[in-house]
Amino acid sequence: MLPVRCSILSRIIRWLPMKPKTTATEDAHQLAEAVLAGERRALAKALSLLESTRADDLPLQQQLLQLFYPRSGNSWRIGITGAPGAGKSTFIEALGTEAASAGRRIAVLSIDPAGAQSGGSILGDKLRMPTLANHPNAFIRPSSNRGSGSALSLRLRECIIACEAAGYDTIIVETVGAGQSDTAIAEVTDMVILAMLPNAGDEVQGIKRGVIELADLLVVTKCDLDPDAANRAATQLRNALMLIPRRFPDWSPVVIPVSSVHGDGIPHVWKLCTQFFSPSRAETIEPNRRQQRLLWLDRAVLEYVYAATREHTNRSTQMLELRSAVESGRLPPPIAAAELFALSIASKG
Repeated sequence: MLPVRCSILSRIIRWLPMKPKTTATEDAHQLAEAVLAGERRALAKALSLLESTRADDLPLQQQLLQLFYPRSGNSWRIGITGAPGAGKSTFIEALGTEAASAGRRIAVLSIDPAGAQSGGSILGDKLRMPTLANHPNAFIRPSSNRGSGSALSLRLRECIIACEAAGYDTIIVETVGAGQSDTAIAEVTDMVILAMLPNAGDEVQGIKRGVIELADLLVVTKCDLDPDAANRAATQLRNALMLIPRRFPDWSPVVIPVSSVHGDGIPHVWKLCTQFFSPSRAETIEPNRRQQRLLWLDRAVLEYVYAATREHTNRSTQMLELRSAVESGRLPPPIAAAELFALSIASKG
């Protein structure tokens, strides 16, 4: 009886109405409409697609970006950086809750480091912000830097665009905590806030070149644990800032001791954020955005050139020969790279 049942079942399935296949353009429009309508699940799905590194997702990524882009650019973009253990997540929860309570719609893009061996990431920042995560005006998205070595994720700019299109007017980006050496946060945000511990050698860090030169606001965290140390660190930082040129001619960096747990200093920080993004400073912020767009173009060109080169050379015998020559020490990597690029260009022609 089994063959007969299977035959009947196959006939029934054949007559059932099948859902028509949709194109990438149709899928993108449906998803974009849901994101623009403020659906959180749709935004989460869109961010996952934009962060994807699969070649099959590229057409959908480009369609989504094309649809989101005209609805973006009107948010306050704030970057939070600092050394590991400086209390960035707790500070973001306190600041984000303050902003959300003031009526702002907050999207937090938190970057976690990926393991060098496994490439995995814990993505635990959302768990460290329970109050903000449950606020109706807030959306938190943890992401991985995918082992890129940067304090930011590879598709962070696209994610910012999507969040802005979804109606979030304040974007907070948290870096992995790479410390003084990473300045990429200033390439994607308008305002940079540097979180520092009271006893972290601030007087030396203030003189070094690095992210402190790009900080528009410096917060000495955990001031409730040792108020005297926090005040000393704040004084040292203020003195150090006198030796550093301003990033913007109309803005002087401010140093504030804060306690994210007790809320000390948080209202003052938010007040300074509102002053930084006041309409009178639009003529300063917009030129910075223009430079960021051009820098994004440069990054995108390099990425597409790299992808196109790998697409061709991974299938070629020349690639294997050049890799062998580099591995054995017979050929310098830059020369091999130039030859691979030339081979890729020749194949396109």
